Amino acid sequence: MQAILRGGNRVLISRSTNVYTNLALERYLAENIKHEDKTRLLILWRNKPCVVIGRYQNPFAESDVSYLAENQIDLARRYSGGGTCYHDLGNLNMTILTARNGYNRKKNLQWVVNTLNQAYDLNLHITERDDIFLDKYKVTGSASRLERLYAYHHFTLLINADLNYLRRTLKSPDQSNIQSKATMSVRSSVLNLSDRNPKITYEKTLELLIKSFLQWNNESNMSNYHYIDPLLYEEQMKSFESELKSEKFLFQSTPPFVYAIKTGAQTIEITVDNGLITDIKGNDSISENKLCRGQLFHSVHNQIQQLKTTNDLSV
Repeated sequence: MQAILRGGNRVLISRSTNVYTNLALERYLAENIKHEDKTRLLILWRNKPCVVIGRYQNPFAESDVSYLAENQIDLARRYSGGGTCYHDLGNLNMTILTARNGYNRKKNLQWVVNTLNQAYDLNLHITERDDIFLDKYKVTGSASRLERLYAYHHFTLLINADLNYLRRTLKSPDQSNIQSKATMSVRSSVLNLSDRNPKITYEKTLELLIKSFLQWNNESNMSNYHYIDPLLYEEQMKSFESELKSEKFLFQSTPPFVYAIKTGAQTIEITVDNGLITDIKGNDSISENKLCRGQLFHSVHNQIQQLKTTNDLSV
């Protein structure tokens, strides 16, 4: 146990492909590791197909929640802010964990850009939003969590992801119906690195980044990387993983919103706060349906979608 919590410049590679497990591992390490000034821990991980929203986002505005459920694609809310992303085994996730005073997004991204440009003869560049683009296409998105003693910056890298799945899962049928102050993702055209250079693979890139990271941090021990099985630390991580999987965190943490539906000359407005329907206006027969008040919005989402065509709310 103590081995993964020691400080210093090193790399950990997760053997799990479960999004909740990997996000829990990330938070567990951040909360418990012995942070040392001027050192960095790199965590490398990937997940089976899933959609991950930012801490302050609305899942219904960012993804097709019904499609995800029907196709058994996990939906997760992470602890950091930022926008929504799609993960699968062709996407590499990187987390750089430091003491709070060591946080520097630009330096982290510049390391990645320099490494990949040199190794693969690419022309990657960093945007003002701290994304990495290849020409006009986005290949990396960033998010961070900053606390008093630590900070972590995590970002994706599209190597060989299923871009058709990415576009389909992030195509929300509800986005135009939602009025909210929740953080909205900034949509961009995306590209896999392997689409530009077929020789680029997940395995090759993993090896490249491990070596480059240790060199960047002047680490003399080039074998200072370890594959870890997060299940060995299940007991220590369970509070974080349980929270990540909970309906309370995923749905009831959604910022307040109004779901508006136009039916003929009328507009029905459903007010949602802490994930609960608190009010319905715009149609007497629906407004008087007190059964839906106090219901969790996500539990009656399919019925609410029917309002677009049937003008009937049967809960």
